[in-house]
Amino acid sequence: MFEGTYHFENQLLDNMKVIKLLDQAIKQKKGFSLARFGIGEISYLSWPANGLLVQEFKRYESYAGVSNSPEIIRWELVRSLRDTDIAGLIAPWRLDPWAKQTRTVLKQLKFMPSKACCAWIMQSLLDEGTLWPWLSNKRVFLVGRRSKEAEIVFKKQGVQIAGSINLNGYEELNKVQNELQSNQKWEIALISAGIPATILAPRIAKFTQKVAIDFGHALDMILDGKEYKHSDLVKKWNDQFKK
Repeated sequence: MFEGTYHFENQLLDNMKVIKLLDQAIKQKKGFSLARFGIGEISYLSWPANGLLVQEFKRYESYAGVSNSPEIIRWELVRSLRDTDIAGLIAPWRLDPWAKQTRTVLKQLKFMPSKACCAWIMQSLLDEGTLWPWLSNKRVFLVGRRSKEAEIVFKKQGVQIAGSINLNGYEELNKVQNELQSNQKWEIALISAGIPATILAPRIAKFTQKVAIDFGHALDMILDGKEYKHSDLVKKWNDQFKK
């Protein structure tokens, strides 16, 4: 139980410190995870105390891989928040109202992550040109619905791809977990699969003793470049169910 201030933003690790910790874990062959808690995750962690946020997130839930009740998703996210080695949290300089809501959630849970960084860390590494040099020559396993098309781009950047697997929603978590446990050729799993990615990263790290990262929209940015637009991806995903 944590007693004290919940101003997590005062102790966010910078990008290089996070990379150092990830590299250290790879070297020591130690399970290590980075799970990010963005708007979707914080909405579900706020339930049922603030049910309105889950209600407002409804139009994104299918795209974000939510295929279960708020109770189950919240329970899984609480476990993920407690288990992850580094929690990616919403920094006030990115989205202040959501940083405040994150503090409210932490206060309700009476929990403070021992290590935290900005939830946008992977996009930040991509923007500053650090991502590719860091990943080059590492054996990476890609997870998510765009992982197959991402393989070519990653290979072009000198990344060794050990495999890739689709992950559309919560109900596929165990299948993906089994695949990653049976394939031992990888060093880092990059998971871009909405809320299931946040749940999966700590699980994978624990069961494989490898590094698992909730990679998020950094993958969409790599694939779409300047064309990347979150609302377009959500619309495209939702439209296929209207036919």
